[in-house]
Amino acid sequence: MTLDKEDIYDIAKAVVKVIEDKDMMKSEENDYTSEKVELQTLNAGDAFKVAGYEWIVLNQFKVFKTCFCIMKDFLGGTKPFDTYCNRWEPSCLRHYLKYIECEIEDNCHHDVLQYMERDLMALDGTMANEISIDKVSLLTLDEYRLYREYLDYPTKFSDNIEWALLTAVSEKNCQDICAVDACGVVKQCYCATSFNIRPVCTFRSDVLVEKVSD
Repeated sequence: MTLDKEDIYDIAKAVVKVIEDKDMMKSEENDYTSEKVELQTLNAGDAFKVAGYEWIVLNQFKVFKTCFCIMKDFLGGTKPFDTYCNRWEPSCLRHYLKYIECEIEDNCHHDVLQYMERDLMALDGTMANEISIDKVSLLTLDEYRLYREYLDYPTKFSDNIEWALLTAVSEKNCQDICAVDACGVVKQCYCATSFNIRPVCTFRSDVLVEKVSD
């Protein structure tokens, strides 16, 4: 039997369809078998994925059923802390990070982030009684010291740009904040500098996440 061009074309289309169906089945199988776990089952230093971002567990607060986490990588693109002022509450960066809050909660379809009290005490001890209440924020200097063992500089970023901390240097010096360089050294930097940004959040510990293997 001799096949004409139309027969050959139909056979080729059928073969392509079979290959595409097999690839789709494999993709669906991989999605189905991805490990979903409750966040409270992970330990400090473990990585997980939620809302398209990878995070690192810093601390599990069993009593409050919450989990304090930091983004594993920096957000795309550098940002200034603020143009003129080192105070967190009115800063442009604080307002910018609100979109991360909306993105996470819209993606998860329920209220997975908890408000957290942020200590705004400056490096020199001024602003000692000031706090901020946020769902998305930055590490304070004290938190950086506490969780330092989990906080390597993300390796896929080669520009060696400092990443901003929440802590101001001083109330009297209203333009400098603390930041961390690629070697883990804390520096004092002008608030209008372009920083890498690494948000922190407090998640509900019962939220289902995708555990990321080492």
